[in-house]
Amino acid sequence: MVHGAGVGISKKAASAASHSVSAYAHGKVHEAEQDNSAAEGAHRAEVMAEHSLRNAMRTSRRMVQRKLSRWRESPEGEGMKSRLQFEASQETAESVGKQLAETEQAGKTIQKKFWQKQRIKKSYQAAKRGEKTTAEAAKATQSVFDKIKSKAASVLKNNKGIFGAVAVIGLLFLMLSAGLSSCSAMVEGASSSIIGSTYPSTDEDIYATENAYAALEAALNRQINNMESTHPGYDEYWYQVDEISHNPYHLISYFTAKYGEFTYQQVKDEVEEISREQYSLYVDEVNDTITETKTVRVGESLGQVVTSGYCNCSICCGSWSGGPTASGAYPTANHTIAVDAANPFVPMGTKVVMNGVEYVVEDTGAFARYGVQFDVYYDSHSAASAHGHKTWEAFIADDNGNQEVEVTTTEEINRLEVKLANHNLDTVLRSRMDENEEKRYDLYNGTYGNRNYLFDVGSLPGGGGADGYGYEIPSEALSDEKFARMIHEAEKYLGRPYVWGGASPSTGFDCSGFVSWVINNCGNGWNVGRQTAEGLRGCCAYVSPAQAKPGDLIFFEKTYPTAGASHVGIYVGNNMMIHCGDPIQYTNISSPYWQQHLLGFGRLP
Repeated sequence: MVHGAGVGISKKAASAASHSVSAYAHGKVHEAEQDNSAAEGAHRAEVMAEHSLRNAMRTSRRMVQRKLSRWRESPEGEGMKSRLQFEASQETAESVGKQLAETEQAGKTIQKKFWQKQRIKKSYQAAKRGEKTTAEAAKATQSVFDKIKSKAASVLKNNKGIFGAVAVIGLLFLMLSAGLSSCSAMVEGASSSIIGSTYPSTDEDIYATENAYAALEAALNRQINNMESTHPGYDEYWYQVDEISHNPYHLISYFTAKYGEFTYQQVKDEVEEISREQYSLYVDEVNDTITETKTVRVGESLGQVVTSGYCNCSICCGSWSGGPTASGAYPTANHTIAVDAANPFVPMGTKVVMNGVEYVVEDTGAFARYGVQFDVYYDSHSAASAHGHKTWEAFIADDNGNQEVEVTTTEEINRLEVKLANHNLDTVLRSRMDENEEKRYDLYNGTYGNRNYLFDVGSLPGGGGADGYGYEIPSEALSDEKFARMIHEAEKYLGRPYVWGGASPSTGFDCSGFVSWVINNCGNGWNVGRQTAEGLRGCCAYVSPAQAKPGDLIFFEKTYPTAGASHVGIYVGNNMMIHCGDPIQYTNISSPYWQQHLLGFGRLP
């Protein structure tokens, strides 16, 4: 080109021709979207804009519905059951209805175009699955080239001279661009895959969401730990508490799959809803009568017993006053004692030494309900009344002929049972998604949203395969025959539910009952009996975390309020343990919950 006054006109003509042909080519490319995978890149901006608008509409509708409730924690409820509950907000139905109507009207403006685009989306998905061959894509692209060439010939014929030449140059440029479009589409496809699996929300909003959920878990943990101070006066407290933890990537992947880019303010109410669905807290009051029988040999202590006094008067004995005792002998002071007729502490005729005096059980009464084991006979009512209730240590006298006595104790127990069930966050989240949202959720989880710096992927809860049952023990660990026998016995019971106090396959297991059973029945020659978690710790030699190996026991503290070890499992290496949670399963001990409660490792002799 020669510089001059006409060049500017030529540029304008070329530009006009280029824009004209570009508009025509774009229209044709759009028509070929269903067959040509390269067209996905050419029309992506329009599709993304509509996708964002649809997400915005869905978010608006869901958030309006969510305003109908607010979170409330109720520590006590009907039947002594405590749950995490909602209470209705004060927002009127009329206001909510108006917002829903506005949302519905806005949705109609994109509905028609949305369905038109579904065919295009399906072709995109088919191409990504490999249903379109490269030859087919090339054929579709070639048809676009042919149409562009035809248009170029028409322009050249009708626009002689410099205007036509410039138009042809523009068309040739477009043809070259189209020829390179398949390569650019591949590059764009790769970048699109990265973008499509990346969390779009800011770090600030992601951390705010996760911190809010973690704060709810911390509050739940405090509620359980304070149960004895908020519910005082019980003889016993039983705890069946599941692990309080979650995978933060699951939470963020869920919100991203549902809403795309989200803010904490947008999802904060739903955070509380999800926490309530993941955890169920039950508090029950139970009254039990516990009867225990044990054998005590001559000379051994019966322990501290409570005694009262009685005489042979009508006040003390009623219609039996003045008569013989239940054994037929007449009572004498410093000799005769009675036991409860319905729940005798020791058998009739047993000789007992208390307070330096040897007594013989010759009579019966009705006083166990007052917490009394022995009623001591006196010659006068005043002396019997002066005795009141006294606590003495009692011994089996040497004069007992059979050298041992069956001792039965009965007591009423008022117990508070606390149960926390963790329904698994992943299960809860999947129940709240449709099929397409669940696919996006799996995609984000698979890539950690391409932001694995957000949370420590090495300390995420779980890690034991599906439902904690699928963990495979490394072959090098199984080369230790003792450990191999332990894990063979332990894996028989994977999936068994937690049962408080359970210690055998027939009754079920709690954490210490499970470990005690495995130790005693794995064939390694051990027999520790039925131990608590703290009792098992006493059977072991301390091992540092750096020296822990498969087969060692692992102990945790303060998983509920008790002194010493409150939970125990069997360490299997690679930061994994098998333990009786609910149910028996493999669990990653690197999660923040278990690390917070880790007490130490122990090795059996």
